[in-house]
Amino acid sequence: MGTNLALALVKKCIFALSWLVPRNANKAVLGCYKNRFADNSKYLFLHWQQTHFMQTIWISGDKALIHALRQQGYTAHSRWSLLGIYHALTAKYYVYNSYIGDINQWLAAGAIRINLWHGSPLKKIEFDITTGPLAPKYQTQSLWQAGLQALRYHQEYVRPSLMLSPSPLVGQSFQRAFRLKEDSLLSSTNPRTDYYLRYPEQRQTLPLKADATAYRRVILYAPSWRDALWQNSQNVASHSTPDLTGGHSDSPYQAAFDWQSLSQHLVDTDTLLLLRLHPNERHYAAQFCAYPNVLDISDWDDVYGILHRVDLLITDYSSLFIDVLPLEIPVLFYRFDHEQYLNQSRDCYDIGQDPLSIGQVAYQFDDLLALLQEMSHLNAKPQPCEAYQQLQCLYWSQHASGLSADSLATDGLSIDGASMVGISMNERHDDSFARLERHLRQGQTQSFKFAFGTNIKPQI
Repeated sequence: MGTNLALALVKKCIFALSWLVPRNANKAVLGCYKNRFADNSKYLFLHWQQTHFMQTIWISGDKALIHALRQQGYTAHSRWSLLGIYHALTAKYYVYNSYIGDINQWLAAGAIRINLWHGSPLKKIEFDITTGPLAPKYQTQSLWQAGLQALRYHQEYVRPSLMLSPSPLVGQSFQRAFRLKEDSLLSSTNPRTDYYLRYPEQRQTLPLKADATAYRRVILYAPSWRDALWQNSQNVASHSTPDLTGGHSDSPYQAAFDWQSLSQHLVDTDTLLLLRLHPNERHYAAQFCAYPNVLDISDWDDVYGILHRVDLLITDYSSLFIDVLPLEIPVLFYRFDHEQYLNQSRDCYDIGQDPLSIGQVAYQFDDLLALLQEMSHLNAKPQPCEAYQQLQCLYWSQHASGLSADSLATDGLSIDGASMVGISMNERHDDSFARLERHLRQGQTQSFKFAFGTNIKPQI
């Protein structure tokens, strides 16, 4: 314990000393959780690579990813390489999806830390967590205990300088969970939901059938990470916690599905099921991808490039359903471990409306299959119900004003009877990219005036 505490103190000192290093206001380092190339930081990186808004460097611990990015002409460095350390020490902006450790948690002092986060607050996050296995990390009984936790969980206790908030509901949750001041929130949508609206030509394509034709329907199954199950796996010797796998030691999804029956339904209805397990659980997917019409995409960077092809989202407690609300994709909730999950995992936020009201709900596989069979007979995507639209407003009040993915794909289309011809690109895309860039330009201009007493606008 004493050795670990001493090492934590040394690392904390290194973090503090990194504040003294001068930082380049025209440079940003970006990274992602689990050393991946995904989510909000990926899409901001790709956008800035195309617009040259500022110098951008991708930081990762995955050498294969770094090599792949370099092959595409991007600048990327290993976290602890000399160049990786240099850029982490000298970049003014840290842009990440979870914590500063996505880039380098010990060299970030003095940088403007832009946390784009990797979901929407449905399950409680960070310092709002009061139940489940993650609660002891954030809930402390004294200042002394809080200090020890801040040493042990350094990056979780470093506050972001800026976060994006697509609605007051999301902003209030972020403000509490990350202990932010109100001016640390920027009213904006997210790069992950905006990128393919701005660049529709870059959407991904799905594989075709053997006869080279497309599937009639596409279903995305994207369950949430079961953090209680993860905690159980860290304590294999303990038998005091109920088993979430339903007696199947391999995975909870083996017990929750009759995969043979599901696959037969998919074949009969000309449907493709995209299986997208959480990164912490994606090793489970190998058991199911051999079934016909089931495609495992758990190792894909993310799903945003194919959402335009999805006819139905099946999930449970994942906040992905919030991201598809602007696209008006129908949602089916399959909560096969409902009681166990509620008893052992994190609480959810009280948003004043039951999310289950926006779609169908199943708690057993037979009910799920019956709902899928019923939905397969629909010839068109159903119109969103009132509860669906209300939830859209709660989570996406900053959503782009009426410009859908399809309407952005072609110039000159009519929106509500008004032609888009003559509308500038900036007016069409008052999205997260534009709003963040305006915010950063304004901040740079103000800091330049403060330092030099001039109205000269810096290059950024």
